[in-house]
Amino acid sequence: MQDLSRHLRALALLLDYPGEGLQPHLAELDALLRPLEPATPQTRESLQALLAHMAETDLMDLQAEFVDTFDRGRSTSLNLFEHVFGDSRDRGQAMVDLLSQYREVGLDLQARELPDYLPVYLEYCSVLDTSAAREALEEVALLVAHLTAALDRRESPWMAATAAVCRLAGKADWRDLIEHDAAQEMRSPTPGPRDVRKEGLPPDWTPAGLDAVWAEEPVDFLGACNPQHTVPSVQTVQFIPRATQPQSQGV
Repeated sequence: MQDLSRHLRALALLLDYPGEGLQPHLAELDALLRPLEPATPQTRESLQALLAHMAETDLMDLQAEFVDTFDRGRSTSLNLFEHVFGDSRDRGQAMVDLLSQYREVGLDLQARELPDYLPVYLEYCSVLDTSAAREALEEVALLVAHLTAALDRRESPWMAATAAVCRLAGKADWRDLIEHDAAQEMRSPTPGPRDVRKEGLPPDWTPAGLDAVWAEEPVDFLGACNPQHTVPSVQTVQFIPRATQPQSQGV
């Protein structure tokens, strides 16, 4: 568990906004992530390339690049619920439920932090036992895989960090996750959440289409546990397509 916890915290640092204290410690993060398991040589090489890029780039330029990468479009947002709920009211309740989970394990957020921010979620996973941490990572693995795909299309070095998160979830390569998900939807006898507006046409895997995130079943963050488990009981967070959510009514 100790190695998993350290790896999660290291990846959380790499995916957070780069502050003044980051660059002096990149060599330590490099040494920490080299034995990352399960990972392929390509995963490690990509992580080392990201670390080198962060070390060699002027801090202000790195910060500007981070903002341009993660704050300029929904498909590369680091806020998990942005991919699920968009700007709907359901996102607020999901935030409250997730924040309650964090508090139950003693994780207090700073004023500027949102509970669905991926680095915060990784910090949360880092304080759970190994089984619960992998389960929590598995629940967001597909979202992170699509985030990785969006970063890959932009040729962003940060895709190495999100790809590593997929690996820590115990899943296959992020590309395999997306291909498997696409195959599952193509085998479905009824229109999937992505193609419901197209009356059963094949799902849209263009960059624009990938910006619409869905789920086929309710998903909770670690789910409700029985008394024998140490993981706290939580409200179910349902991953549903933004396109099917009702319009807000004025008052």
